[in-house]
Amino acid sequence: MLDILLAASPIIVVLVGMIGLKKSAMKVGPIAMMYTIILGIFYFSGTSKEMLVSFEKGILDGIKIVWLIFAAFTMLMMMMGTGAMDRIKQVIAGLTNDRRIHVLIIAMMFGVFLEGAAGAGTPAAIAAPFLVGLGFSPVLAATASLISNSVPVSWGGAGVTTIMGSAAVRDFMTVEQASSMAGRIHMIGAIILPFLIIAVIFGRKGFRGLIPFILFSGGFMSVTLFVFSNFIGPEVTSMSTGLLTIIASLVFLKTVKVNTPKEFLYKPELSNVQSTMSTFRAFSPYLILIILLPAVRYSFPLSSLAKYGYTVWVGAVIYSSAFLGSLILRVKLSDFGNYSVTAFKKVIPALVAMCSLLVVSDIMVKTGMMKLLASTLAAVAGKGYPFIAVAIGSLGAFMTGTNLGSNIMFGPMHVQAATTLMQNPITVFAGQNVGGSIGNMICPNNVVAVATTVGVLGREGELMRKVFPAFLVFLLIYGLVAAFYTHYMFSNYGI
Repeated sequence: MLDILLAASPIIVVLVGMIGLKKSAMKVGPIAMMYTIILGIFYFSGTSKEMLVSFEKGILDGIKIVWLIFAAFTMLMMMMGTGAMDRIKQVIAGLTNDRRIHVLIIAMMFGVFLEGAAGAGTPAAIAAPFLVGLGFSPVLAATASLISNSVPVSWGGAGVTTIMGSAAVRDFMTVEQASSMAGRIHMIGAIILPFLIIAVIFGRKGFRGLIPFILFSGGFMSVTLFVFSNFIGPEVTSMSTGLLTIIASLVFLKTVKVNTPKEFLYKPELSNVQSTMSTFRAFSPYLILIILLPAVRYSFPLSSLAKYGYTVWVGAVIYSSAFLGSLILRVKLSDFGNYSVTAFKKVIPALVAMCSLLVVSDIMVKTGMMKLLASTLAAVAGKGYPFIAVAIGSLGAFMTGTNLGSNIMFGPMHVQAATTLMQNPITVFAGQNVGGSIGNMICPNNVVAVATTVGVLGREGELMRKVFPAFLVFLLIYGLVAAFYTHYMFSNYGI
């Protein structure tokens, strides 16, 4: 029992520090790191050399992730400094003056597209600052983006999360089967996702007059997700679902009137002068990004892009898009440099937090703490194992920061347990896969990243508290669905 408690203690330190004591990740991270190093050496038989390797890996991985944040923040600084964001506000207000729909289109639909185009934290890094530019508070913008970065994550950039994440269990299922079953669970999540976003961001009153749009957008996204994940392939599932849902929702808004209460009407700041900038110029950095992300992803082998880390190429594309957009926006090179310097200064605290938490994660994996926690949960599960698989998937993503990492770490264990318990390994692995996706919502690394891009670093605990109820809803529903699929609906699927 002591082994289990101590294995869980680094996670407890992080949660108590950030949520309970309301301390910033920059302060909690180094403390958790030192504690985990000591615990790893003196209780879990880790060597000083192993700790040093984990420390170096955490620092390097942290730099790679913060590079992406820096690139996104540079773009935001430029968009705001040039007045392009003011023009974007006017254009979006022309499509709909309902702030609730702004959140759903940008955080949820555009976020799903970005996840499919690049993954690696791109949705929150781009969508959250976009919402801030539209006048949303940084905390609400970050919260909406974190909740939205859930359903599409099982596929990630170009399907890599399912494709590579199921590689170790290929003897038990094909890529197509792994994608199909994840889609059959996530199609339910796609329906409830807009409801959760509105409930958390606007409260119960946020549903007034919006139910038809929520049902349409959630339903359309659900059907599209199912079709692409089951019949076309994991590579294009998220990207196509996000793009088609945006198009369908805009058509809906043109044909069906949404009754918007006054409190949810978008009201441009009175001090702002109407921008005379052309729509193309204002959107140019984002348009370049939308074109460049999939173009680069599908033009090079994944092994080449991921050679120095997946976030490295994504950050390079975002920064390149910002620079190319600056040429269209007629930004002086010196001004672009100033935007970059400002962004760099902003991400330094995030670098400290990110590196520390990644060291904690790597030590927990290498010393067996994560495996001990997972195997303990699995040992007592029995018929409820599919539910536990979802919880373990969430735990893996919470600590490693990625759904892919969680799948690689725990996928083989789930398949072994499923065969021992005479349960369908495909549906059990799907539970792991969807669990990893929702773990991204509360993962400290993702919370730090989005907090940095919207300028609320130090309030990570507040963000986690806001997102946690939505995570619990997803965990409960996905766990029950995975169990139902395993024991009843798809018990013989693929066997």
